[in-house]
Amino acid sequence: MDDYLAAEPLIVARLKDQLLSTVTVQSTWGMSKLQEHFDTPPAVLVLLEEDRPGEINLSGAAQKIEQVWTCIVVVKDAENEAGPLISQVIQAMSGWQPEDTTFSPFRRVKSGFSHDYSPSTTFYFPLAFSTSFVFNI
Repeated sequence: MDDYLAAEPLIVARLKDQLLSTVTVQSTWGMSKLQEHFDTPPAVLVLLEEDRPGEINLSGAAQKIEQVWTCIVVVKDAENEAGPLISQVIQAMSGWQPEDTTFSPFRRVKSGFSHDYSPSTTFYFPLAFSTSFVFNI
């Protein structure tokens, strides 16, 4: 694998394909950036939450990597918009395995982030998904 963060554009493309066209899907690189600069709900923002290096093979040429990617559902109307959009993201990501890649199927895991809201009444619901791959050193 030549791109250590190759899952990110695949996740964004998957969500754009599976969600309604009125939902913005894009990547971000941190919760603080998201809450300071993002204001176009409904949206799903994708970020790398965790990176877990695993075992290295005996020759030292390859290492198993597990990555946790978080899809943050962003809405203005939590009561009416959040539930359906959360359901769509879970359905799009759970068990999905990108074609022609070595990524394992994505599985839902607990996010290290908690749901939150901003003073402008934008609500954030993090949904985390784990995948693994072998990184050749």
